Order: sequence, then structure tokens, then C-alpha cells
Amino acid sequence: MKGAIIGDIIGSAFVNNKKTPTDFQLFKPISSFTQDTVLTMATAEAISNELSFEDCLKKWVKKYPYAGYQRNFKEWVDSNTPRRFIGNGDGAARRISPIGLAANSLEEALAKAEEVTTLTHNQAVKIKASKAVTASIYLAKIGKNKSYIKKYIEKAFGYNLENSLEKLHQEVTSKNLPTPAPAAITIFLWSDNYENAIRKAVSIGGPSNTIAGITGAIAQAYYKHIPRSIIRRALNRLTPEMERLINAFEEKHLKILMGKKEISINLH
Repeated sequence: MKGAIIGDIIGSAFVNNKKTPTDFQLFKPISSFTQDTVLTMATAEAISNELSFEDCLKKWVKKYPYAGYQRNFKEWVDSNTPRRFIGNGDGAARRISPIGLAANSLEEALAKAEEVTTLTHNQAVKIKASKAVTASIYLAKIGKNKSYIKKYIEKAFGYNLENSLEKLHQEVTSKNLPTPAPAAITIFLWSDNYENAIRKAVSIGGPSNTIAGITGAIAQAYYKHIPRSIIRRALNRLTPEMERLINAFEEKHLKILMGKKEISINLH
């Protein structure tokens, strides 16, 4: 969970940059959490306590109303109407990392990702993106190697995960990009460690906090280590309430990360 939030905070200072060298300063004075972090908190609370995701989502948005939400999304939250919100952005794939980390099976992870996504992004391309990200996190969590993860995501979701960083830059800066999820997963596959994953995610430009948040979530699950200095500097940008929820969630759900448990999953 920290992996996604740190990616959001670091990427927030580089949103819509064309390209950035990978040796950039990780934290700038303007680095801050965005709506991605707030909604990730909502997901974590709902998953941990078996609460309504919609109720948790609306509660957290109302607590942090100025985190950069789309206007029509904020209006939906404030309206308290029973209708569902149909979003065109990538909010669902950005907020679902707690699902992959907490799930006890791949089937559970995929089902919960779809359930949570349809609440606000009931479109096939958005549901597929959320499920692909959740599957990547879950498979990384249980100790599957990169070759296995790549093969599964390509087969199950039809994503091309072969692109170079230069090709990914062209992809994520395109106005017709349906979702940055394949780019974020590909960057994880190209990475060497958590910090390297975040640096590469930001370097390609585009919606940097989204890409770094998704890549960071998978990287945390896979590498099972984030440098303490990075964690400390990120947590300083969160509220005590957020920090308490993160610690409680990871204490409850992430002990499996240290064991690298292997589970057999049929790819055919």
C-alpha cells in the first residue's frame, strides 16, 4: 500500500511533463498526495473492515475535498444520490492496490477489483485495467517471478508488455491513451528495485502520479522493500490519520510479503 502512495506523492510533481531524466530529485517542495492516495485509503478501509466501498469512498472524499478530483466526480459524491458515477479517467486502477495485497486468492482479487471498479468506472477498458493491475500485485505478492507475471497478464488481458521506455513515453503522452495500466506494468517489469521502478515511471512523462502509483504498488509487492528514507519523507506528507490506516492495513495484510509464498496458477 505504501508503494502506491509513495508513487503518487513523488509523481505528483511531474504530472504531464514530456520526459524527465531518471536522476531527478525524488521529493520536491510541491510533492504531495493527490486524490489517488485518498481513494486508496478508502479502498483499504473498506477491504480491512468489510465495509461498503461506496460509503468509504464518499467519506474519505468529504474528509479531503481538495485533493484534485474531477468536478463531476466531486458533485456525485456530494449529491448522495443512489446512481452510480461513470468516470472516463483512470481512478479505479489507481486506487485498487489494497485489493491485490489483501486477497487470499487470484480469483478473489479479480472479483473484488471488478466490483470496486464498476461503482465508478463501469466500462470494459477500465475494468480490464483494474483487474490487470490487481492481478499483477497479487502475483507479485505471492512470489511469482517477472516472467510468470508478464505471461499471465499478456494472456489474460491481451496487453503488450514488450515496449521500450521510449515507446512507453510515446504511448502515455498520446491524447488517445485508453489506460496507462499496461505502461505502468511494463515499467515494473523493466525495473531493478522499488526506487528504480519509480524513477522509470516518472521519466516517461504523462500522468506521472498515476503511472508511478500503479508501478509502485506492484514494485512493493514484488521487491518487498522500500528504502526507509523514502518511506519517511513520504509519510511526512500525509496526515496522522492516513499514516495510522496504512500501518494498520499493512500489519493486518502484508505479513505474507516476507514469506514469498508460492501458489500454483494455471496459465493455460
